[in-house]
Amino acid sequence: MASKRTAAAVLLTLLSLAVGAAQEAEGPKPLVRKDLLVLGTGEVDPPLRDIFRPKPAAASGRPARPSVRPSPSAPEPEPAPTFSLTISYVGSIKSGGRIIALVLRGGQTLPVSEGDEIVPGYRVLRVTAEAVVVRGPTGETRTFAKQGDRP
Repeated sequence: MASKRTAAAVLLTLLSLAVGAAQEAEGPKPLVRKDLLVLGTGEVDPPLRDIFRPKPAAASGRPARPSVRPSPSAPEPEPAPTFSLTISYVGSIKSGGRIIALVLRGGQTLPVSEGDEIVPGYRVLRVTAEAVVVRGPTGETRTFAKQGDRP
């Protein structure tokens, strides 16, 4: 009975050595499975259409709209100046004789003072405890009043 156990132990040892040697012979597994890659001629088919251009009107099933072009003699009107900066003035801090405004822009609280640029083209002109005055890139100004409850 002891010889059967010894034979079984020897057989298990040899089997585990054989499996370990087979695993070492393969080496580490690659990060990319090359057997799944489709190898071709190396030439890429031309695209069917430019994806950045709209589909032709006939292909969409809708009639094409006539294009409206301004007459060449009429000058194009200049667009009205727009002030696209949106901020909320939430409070102020007086530090070293100057007032620092706390403004909320895009979910972030920014400390600004006179002369600071909030975003390129938008500069703070004046800061008081009640309002912040900002000048836009085309020279227009806008006053943002303090938000929230006042005591």
